[in-house]
Amino acid sequence: MSKLDELKGEVDWLGRWLNVSIITDFALIGWTALNYDTQKDILVYSAIGAIFGLSIAVLMINKSAMKKIRAMKEIKK
Repeated sequence: MSKLDELKGEVDWLGRWLNVSIITDFALIGWTALNYDTQKDILVYSAIGAIFGLSIAVLMINKSAMKKIRAMKEIKK
C-alpha cells in the first residue's frame, strides 16, 4: 500500500473519531444545559469536566487530521 493510501485511511479514521467526539460533546452540553439545576453537583461538574476534555480531544484530533492532509498534499506534488 502506498503512503498516500495509508494517509487517506488515517484521515478517514480520524474524521470518524472527530464526528463521534463532536456529537458526544454537543450531547453533554445539551444535557448539562437542561439538567444543571436538577442534578447533583458532582454530576454537573463531571459533565463540565468531560465537556472540556472532549473539546480538547476534538482540537487534538483536528490538528492531527490537518497535519495528515498537508502531508497528502505534499505527496501529490
